[in-house]
Amino acid sequence: MNDKKNVSTSKKGIASRRALLKMAAWATPLAAAIRGSQAHTRTGAASVTSSDEILELGAQSAVERIRNGDIKAEAYVTHLLRHYQTQRHLNSFITINESRVLEEAQAVDRARANGQTLGPLAGLPFVVKDQINVAGYPTTSGNIALKDHVPAQNARIVDIVVNAGAIVLAKANCADLVGQVRPGGTTSANPYFGFVRNPYNPIYSPGGSSGGNGAAIAARIAPAGLGQDGGGSVRLPSAFCGIAGLRPSTFTPENFEKGDDRKRYSYGGMVLPNSMTGTIGPMARTVSDVAFLDEMITGQKVQALDLRKVRIGIPQEDYWSIQAMEPEVAIITQQAFEKLRAAGAQLVEIDYQALIDLNEGDRLGMAMNRPNNDLADWLSQNLPAVTPFDVTHLRDSYPCSGRESTSTPEISHEEAVQVVSGAARQYAEVFRSNGIVALAAPTVSILPPLVNSNGDTPGQKIPVNGRWLDEWDTIIYNLFWGARLGTPGLNVPMGLSSGLPVGLQLQGLPGDDSKILAVGMAVEGVLGRLPPPPLHQSEVRIALSSLN
Repeated sequence: MNDKKNVSTSKKGIASRRALLKMAAWATPLAAAIRGSQAHTRTGAASVTSSDEILELGAQSAVERIRNGDIKAEAYVTHLLRHYQTQRHLNSFITINESRVLEEAQAVDRARANGQTLGPLAGLPFVVKDQINVAGYPTTSGNIALKDHVPAQNARIVDIVVNAGAIVLAKANCADLVGQVRPGGTTSANPYFGFVRNPYNPIYSPGGSSGGNGAAIAARIAPAGLGQDGGGSVRLPSAFCGIAGLRPSTFTPENFEKGDDRKRYSYGGMVLPNSMTGTIGPMARTVSDVAFLDEMITGQKVQALDLRKVRIGIPQEDYWSIQAMEPEVAIITQQAFEKLRAAGAQLVEIDYQALIDLNEGDRLGMAMNRPNNDLADWLSQNLPAVTPFDVTHLRDSYPCSGRESTSTPEISHEEAVQVVSGAARQYAEVFRSNGIVALAAPTVSILPPLVNSNGDTPGQKIPVNGRWLDEWDTIIYNLFWGARLGTPGLNVPMGLSSGLPVGLQLQGLPGDDSKILAVGMAVEGVLGRLPPPPLHQSEVRIALSSLN
């Protein structure tokens, strides 16, 4: 692609960015005012009487209302489906089967009417990233060459949730498979199924690669979902869309040394299921709802910790001056830290940059890299008529084509164990020597970038603090290194900057997922919830008109 065209387009984005941010900041309180004027009076403590109340139901509250008979499952999903029609501009779904959704909701209502015991998630609609198998739905992983891949069985994690009574609302749009297995996929700019847009302002990116999940949950189309995180693909869209998202632990150093690739969440039923760093992860609007889903999947109940008894590691002063840090993100984060201090949390400054530097160079990447024939193996087992060439060459017809096929040199298992174990020891030592239970830093060091009409172009540059920086490297700066160490990572929404969400990432030691969720629930209790995005069409038209 022509570099001059890139620069010209991006300079135009710089000139208009501040004005657009101001417009978004104005739109959010306006939407809140409109919602307030439209709200109906409650007729009972547990009743749901207004459209906005129904849309604001979280996962736990929706299940409770359905179980208690305050609202029927069919009425609930019908309302969400109607709301989805008003939010089609977000392009959050690839596949949706409304009749199937309604039939499954009706089955929940019949079961309740007949006095049957309902499952713990009965009637809960949730969205599933289209890289995860749902029986009877295509699993394309965002690539048109996989459109005929219709699995007969659910992925194991989907099975757990469905067997608990939940209802698959839709398969969510995501980055193209090629962008997920090579550097890219950070914006969910899908060349085949269309670009996903940010509900807080549709001219901005929702993040990726689980961008459809993030957009749908933030836009109140669904209360929860299952995404996939290999290097940040749950946490990134959660941060950009102002929701909570968990990347569960993927391995401990001991498991890695033994060659044991079992993960906290089963990775069966995925496109390319052999990734060492990849994992399914729950997403919802609150940490408490993410913990609720995690409990359903793992059986581990989580309760918020007392922040007065918690020590959290935060970056020391020099971290905030990195060139990839936007001042707005730094300000929101520092304000969040002050609120946590006021609540009694002990925040300990550590050399956070040294942890990021564990990811530098190729040796850790080589240690985590599986042989690059995974795609060929998966296709031969699932779609033998499709070749890796079919999956990749179609991109040549689209503006966001052009990735060069690259492979990372392999190293021996013994050297891989040495590299990963060494990095894991350094990471664990930071926790031990500082007596901390979690690390806290911005999930992403920049605000959501403008949607680029060229998509996830290799080497794409974005403007940050007056400099042109690589989009991929900048966006994943705080994300990828933790994934390579198998750590749990949780995004907690912490504020808005000119109408766009900013997220706080909490990371822990591998296996300490419940502890990180417990810290996250306590942090959420202090920081509060973000206001919903402007969902009214008049405001959406104002935002989209600025693209012309």
